[in-house]
Amino acid sequence: MVGATLQHAHNPWEGGILTAMCDEFSNLDSRGHGAKICATTMLPSWYLPFQPWRSGLEFKVLASEMPRVCGHLAVVRDRDTGRIYPDPVDGRCRIAYTPSLFDRRNALEAVLGTCKMLYVTGAEEIWLSKSDVMPFVRDTDAANEEEGVNDSAFQSWLQAVRSKGMNQPETTWGSAHQMGTCRMSSVEKKGVVDPQGKVWGTEGLYVADASVFPSASGVNPMVTNMAIADMISRGVAKGLRVEEGARV
Repeated sequence: MVGATLQHAHNPWEGGILTAMCDEFSNLDSRGHGAKICATTMLPSWYLPFQPWRSGLEFKVLASEMPRVCGHLAVVRDRDTGRIYPDPVDGRCRIAYTPSLFDRRNALEAVLGTCKMLYVTGAEEIWLSKSDVMPFVRDTDAANEEEGVNDSAFQSWLQAVRSKGMNQPETTWGSAHQMGTCRMSSVEKKGVVDPQGKVWGTEGLYVADASVFPSASGVNPMVTNMAIADMISRGVAKGLRVEEGARV
């Protein structure tokens, strides 16, 4: 996550959420792996806990500046995977996942790109959800402003970010909107549910959420999820009416 303080108040928690996306870094290996830059929701109760903790005073200052803050996410389409396994003691589901070096590098490129976009937007301060890199504070000297993103101080800060990388545990990583675990497919061998959301080979069992996505969307799936749930539920209702009519 990349945050910035802009020059003017804009109350970022108002209006639509997740309304902008940049795919400039979404295909860094020419095979579809990379990261999309997305504007994130800016409700203070959601946004503030993701910011690195350095002191109570610094946190209070950031909270007081929320009307001028904006935030962006680097949403990575990862190439490498983790694993899900049963706990050897009690059998509960366990998840083991650490972002690979390849995927961390892709995230880093999107993060650096976001920082540059915020700089040219006029951000007065730029920071990361990362505890080992201090925020960049803009020097408003006219000579430096003419350099744009080539400003030496800004370039030095970007190099410091690059040298640190997206290492753990200093970097905050998160996962949300899991998708594609019950993939929809046109033939049984390629997925879990058919185009109507019915589980292949099973009567009366349907899936109607983000699980049926053929692959993760890379952006917030809310509207697509609503549309799929509406489509599948209408099909289920239609089928029930047909069955009821047949019985009568």
